[in-house]
Amino acid sequence: MSDSSTKGDQTRAEILDAAWRLFLEQGYHGTSMRDIARAAGGRAVAGLYNHFATKETIFEALFIERNPYEELFGALERDLEGITAAPEFVHTALQSVLRVMTKHYDFFQLAQIDVREFGGRHISQLLQEVGFPRIVLLVARLQSLPGLRPLEPVVWMRLMACMILGYIITDKVAPQTMFGQFNQDEWASLFANALLYGIASDQGEDER
Repeated sequence: MSDSSTKGDQTRAEILDAAWRLFLEQGYHGTSMRDIARAAGGRAVAGLYNHFATKETIFEALFIERNPYEELFGALERDLEGITAAPEFVHTALQSVLRVMTKHYDFFQLAQIDVREFGGRHISQLLQEVGFPRIVLLVARLQSLPGLRPLEPVVWMRLMACMILGYIITDKVAPQTMFGQFNQDEWASLFANALLYGIASDQGEDER
């Protein structure tokens, strides 16, 4: 790799770093190309256009290049290897996802900006191209294991998404005294148990 290409890659990375910070702090429309140029080492605005055609191109690049999905699916692949029963699969998958995604709350914030400003166009495209194909394979593997009732794959996907997003949000906004009695892995196990076995007692227990 030549010195010029290495320098160009470094400049591009600095632009993305600056844009990431500013979009999270000021929002998409509250951030100008001039703001990004200034935060990326006091560069000339014209220099940004050597790397990105528009501000939205920068925003899109953040989703493509700075998403946590390779880390997430890599962790799932390692942690789920050799599991042969559905309950253990669900427990382990939830633990893995929470461990990874809670480290990337800033990406979740970026996705929220995308939903507000672009109707979720960029995160939707990313999920369709990168996320959903691998999620579908995981759900298919889960459903091939013993220990589950038949359930539509899309229902599994939305149930898990609701639990994961709900955990991430409440972990950030709720007082620690409210939810701090359990650690993250314990919460994952509690969620998995509620999902697998329900929260209603059977009739015999109700009558006692």
